[in-house]
Amino acid sequence: MTGLARCRIAMIGVGLLLAAIAVSALVIQRHSREAIMRADPESILADPKLARTALSLGRDGFAEHCASCHGTGKGNPRRGIPDLTDGDYLYGEGQVAEIETIILHGIRSADSRGWDLADMPAYARARPYAREPIGPLQPEQISDITQFVLQLRGGTTDTAAVARGQVLFKGRGACWDCHGPDGGGDNAIGAPNLADDVWLYGDGSAAAIAASIAQGRAGRSPAFARHLTATEVRAIAVYVALLSRHTNKDQPGE
Repeated sequence: MTGLARCRIAMIGVGLLLAAIAVSALVIQRHSREAIMRADPESILADPKLARTALSLGRDGFAEHCASCHGTGKGNPRRGIPDLTDGDYLYGEGQVAEIETIILHGIRSADSRGWDLADMPAYARARPYAREPIGPLQPEQISDITQFVLQLRGGTTDTAAVARGQVLFKGRGACWDCHGPDGGGDNAIGAPNLADDVWLYGDGSAAAIAASIAQGRAGRSPAFARHLTATEVRAIAVYVALLSRHTNKDQPGE
């Protein structure tokens, strides 16, 4: 056998070895992704091996499909895009399965399985709310409700306006129906807590609060059920759940 023939045989052997390694890696990857789908969604972050696989896939999926709105996860209060890192959940309690449902079916996305139970009425309009017959409010009434909302976290000293706003909040404005009588919100329908210092729209100033009351709010999140595989959805949900549960130096699988 000539030296050239031996060299060719050696190259073929190396090629076969590399191909075998590649096939083996693909099999391992497939098994790892299947394991993510078999696991309890809430247990994935506690399992280092599953967490590494899910976070690698989820980080890439988030960057491709979610970052255009959510950025690194911090959101955008000018557009009503929630901060996914602060542990304050507009819908649900931040469980992986709940996040997965939002990714799959969206919010006000025209998907019948998505969240779409309530909007924020636009009280400055003649017909504030398409779902129910709620009457409009005058600018001074909107201002009074704004003062009441500010008072929920100690942000006003206009006691007369607060008293008038409280009556409107619990009466004609029907604000309590979604936000609760104490302003604590309802994460079953996506009604924000008004008594903390986390704001979906704006900065919590009187002007920002009044704008939400006057103009209404009905943010949406797209449904990805037809665009992503079940494994990709779960991995992104795990990654999003991690954003608010761990600091950057405390991420499992890193």
